[in-house]
Amino acid sequence: MSAALLVTDRESPPSGELPCPVVRTLVLHAHPLEESYSVAIRDIVCEALDADGVDHTLIRLDQGEEPNLPGEQYQHLVAVYPTWWGGPPAVMLDWLQCLLTPFVDADEPPSASPFRSVRRVSVISSHGSSLLMNRMQGQPGKQTWQRVVIPLCHPDAVFDWIPYYKIDRSTEEERAAFLDELRARLTNAPVPA
Repeated sequence: MSAALLVTDRESPPSGELPCPVVRTLVLHAHPLEESYSVAIRDIVCEALDADGVDHTLIRLDQGEEPNLPGEQYQHLVAVYPTWWGGPPAVMLDWLQCLLTPFVDADEPPSASPFRSVRRVSVISSHGSSLLMNRMQGQPGKQTWQRVVIPLCHPDAVFDWIPYYKIDRSTEEERAAFLDELRARLTNAPVPA
């Protein structure tokens, strides 16, 4: 697989330029089928975190699981989902809306956000369409994270957008290569202190 298939919008320095302190990571997953490619991505994320000895919590939103954000201090948020109709699945959007509405549409200050301790947000999503088509549509999934979630995180939070475009036209070898590249990228990935 060519490196061009692992398209990224990196808002942070390349791996290795920041110290990697001990962090807690929340992995959010949204896909109803256990045999989906999205589950394979989720599993690679968890394996990479395990390999680094990172304390992480996996939440499967499609199975009704919900994280205890007010009671936990996560420094890294990883969201894994397929892009459907231009954005995250309804279960993830619903969870984000319920959690963040007081900070977006009401008078709650961003400093009280349950994401305030989050210093890195990594979003990994598969897309049936191409990068060009996503750009023509305005990239609503990416915009949700950049414009709504990131401002409610730590002021120095960094954002990783890791899409896999044209999944509907990809080969088994290309999908396997994406997982290998993803594993390599996530292993020893720094989280700002």
